Amino acid sequence: MDKKLRIAILGTRGIPARYGGFETFAEELSLRLVKRGHEVTVFGRRPFFSSVQETLEYKGVKIQYVPTIFHKYLETPLHGLSSFIAASKRDFDVILLCNAANSPFSWILNLKGLPFAVNVDGIERKRAKWNSLGKLWYRLGERSSVLFAKQLIADAKVIRDYYKEKYSCEAVVIPYGASPIRRDTGKTLQNFGLKAGQYLLYVSRLEPENNALGVVQAYNDSGVTIPLVVVGEAPYAKEYIEQVKEAAGKGVIFAGFQFAEAYQELQSNCYLYIQATEVGGTHPALVEKR
Repeated sequence: MDKKLRIAILGTRGIPARYGGFETFAEELSLRLVKRGHEVTVFGRRPFFSSVQETLEYKGVKIQYVPTIFHKYLETPLHGLSSFIAASKRDFDVILLCNAANSPFSWILNLKGLPFAVNVDGIERKRAKWNSLGKLWYRLGERSSVLFAKQLIADAKVIRDYYKEKYSCEAVVIPYGASPIRRDTGKTLQNFGLKAGQYLLYVSRLEPENNALGVVQAYNDSGVTIPLVVVGEAPYAKEYIEQVKEAAGKGVIFAGFQFAEAYQELQSNCYLYIQATEVGGTHPALVEKR
């Protein structure tokens, strides 16, 4: 496409990626769109009580922070609402919304005549961490995506099939890609006392559906002598994370969140990568490890 477009990406915590798969997706996509000559703005989150930040820029991508609050159940809905209000005041050609949970307020974009697509993620309402109200919100998000969006995007065929069967709605499947980056051993492995090819790697947010506890317990029972490195955290799963850490034997290393070069170094040099998710879309870490 030769026409230069003004594109907004909504629904993530912002870039550079410092949280999860959608943030990685937003960063990788926005940088590539800018290289093609488009003007891209990624909307990020800041709490209501933080000082107002002007629009920033990251490698040619504009970043606009909009308010929300840090709360397990309210953070995403309030961020979605504030993002739609802010975006409706801008002159965008097209908007990409990440996560169907942001969709219930997306009718604001329709009122302004702003076309948008939704990358729906997985079937999030099946996660055990949500109470009945949270699951109801995610169900409303699915229906709102179908009703208001110009196009649904799925990162896997199983998600496309779900929306077709349940809502008679055709989603376009756009699988995640991965950058073929390999990093030699360096400071990250040294800091954790690791050797190349001599550790197992588990990467995920530490939430029940990602089964970190089961992975740690299986590792303890396996008799494996090389370390298990657990990469990830979760902002609203303190009790579960404590369970995981209490169950961990001496061979388990909790590395917390790791990004960019540090994450690539851990990924490039592990003996085995472990994937244990139950729900959600395609896990970017799995694609990157292929």
